[in-house]
Amino acid sequence: MSGKMRKIFCYMLTFFWMCGFCSTAGAEGLSAAEAKSWAENKGKEIVDILTSPSDALKYRRLDAIFNHDIDLDNAAKFVMGKYWRQMSEEQKARYLPLFKRYTNSAYKLYPLDIEQGAVTFTVDKAVADNRKVNIYCTVVIKKLENAADKTSQGGIKVIFEVVKNNGIIQVRDLKISESSFLISYRERFYKMLHQDSDDEIDWFLEDLEAIVEDNEAQVATQLGFSDE
Repeated sequence: MSGKMRKIFCYMLTFFWMCGFCSTAGAEGLSAAEAKSWAENKGKEIVDILTSPSDALKYRRLDAIFNHDIDLDNAAKFVMGKYWRQMSEEQKARYLPLFKRYTNSAYKLYPLDIEQGAVTFTVDKAVADNRKVNIYCTVVIKKLENAADKTSQGGIKVIFEVVKNNGIIQVRDLKISESSFLISYRERFYKMLHQDSDDEIDWFLEDLEAIVEDNEAQVATQLGFSDE
């Protein structure tokens, strides 16, 4: 992923990651109209949160969305891929809460100094595909629009896949310029695993825990409250 695309992912993460990821296994029927309405309302809600003057309040409100609307268990399994099948039950029990802490702390490291009107979000269309719906959006971030690099002018084209599980609509994946967010996370974790001797999972878990603790310490320092 290029430096430009990585920068865009950083901004987009704060906007979409809290919408969640889930599996289509056992997904309920979802119409394009219902998904489009949900996306419009959720987008407005998150833009409202991001423009709040208090960072502490921002994160508390985002955490409320994060913890209520997301099925992170499936995302955690997906990003581990083949390694999930190799993990012992003890390792899985250690990894799952670590993954949730990792994602919950990682998005807080990205800039959220967003002024009113600095972000606009438009749902262009929603297309049903079996039990999921692909929602095509345009996001305009003035901070990127005004940058010297003009590649983001005209807005960032985003596709996110949504499904309904247990009556709750959730995002399964986010794609920017054909780059999948879940695949990006998997590549990051695979790189960490390959850096360890013989893909040793226990070493990976130790590395992940160290990263999580460092992230949480940075968040606590920046905001002045403990991210429990």
